[in-house]
Amino acid sequence: MSNIRSVHVQWMGQYRTSINIRGVHQLDGDETPEYGGNDSGPMPTEFFLASVASCLCLAVTHIGKKKKISLNNIEVSASGEKDPTSFQFKEIHLEVKADLPATQLQPLVMQAKKYCFVSNTIIKGCPINIKTKSTLLAKDEA
Repeated sequence: MSNIRSVHVQWMGQYRTSINIRGVHQLDGDETPEYGGNDSGPMPTEFFLASVASCLCLAVTHIGKKKKISLNNIEVSASGEKDPTSFQFKEIHLEVKADLPATQLQPLVMQAKKYCFVSNTIIKGCPINIKTKSTLLAKDEA
């Protein structure tokens, strides 16, 4: 399987988006009324936090399985305060709850952090390359 991952997002009017993942998963995105949307789906910032929490959750279960640590329940909550002037989160907070003693959970989470693509990408940074492509025909541009 290729290491390349991609999604396709189409604007649906107002602040709504349709998100297609691998042609298998369809998600709706939107903004809350406070930001001009109708709240018909999560905001992009919520998808962002969900990706961090979901990735860490799976990394912890992956490492737990490799170490033969029995996990029956694990939950990861993510929160962050948005900075409206810099258009980014000031800080992201993750809370991991699991049915393990703290003496086992803490080292497991610390080891799992190394395998969390999303948080590693945020922490280490990643270039974003944007290219544009007009869908207008040459005669329409005149």
